[in-house]
Amino acid sequence: MQFVLMINEDNSVYGGPDGSALIEATLAGHMKLAEDLVAAGVPFSGERLKSADTATTVRSDHGTVTIHDGPFAETHEELGGFYVIDVASLDEALEWAKRIPVPKGAVEVRPIWAMEG
Repeated sequence: MQFVLMINEDNSVYGGPDGSALIEATLAGHMKLAEDLVAAGVPFSGERLKSADTATTVRSDHGTVTIHDGPFAETHEELGGFYVIDVASLDEALEWAKRIPVPKGAVEVRPIWAMEG
């Protein structure tokens, strides 16, 4: 079963005096997680996203479509990246999600709804 692990984090933690070291440690944590996924034989993919200020949102309201600069939600956290993993259960997906390095934020775990055909 496939799950997406969406990494929502508060990027302000990377701006302080220890920001560069925290970025390096976080990226090293992601590299270690990728190595561990490979070693465990878990099929996965993932991408890092550019910051929310580069986002454009297409909003629909009963046939009226509008374009907006910025991310979908107004929040201190933003979607910074994601993993797609293929594991046997939600419990296993949650165990992997707990290992994602996020200094301040959350990881949303959601099953992927497979398209037919």
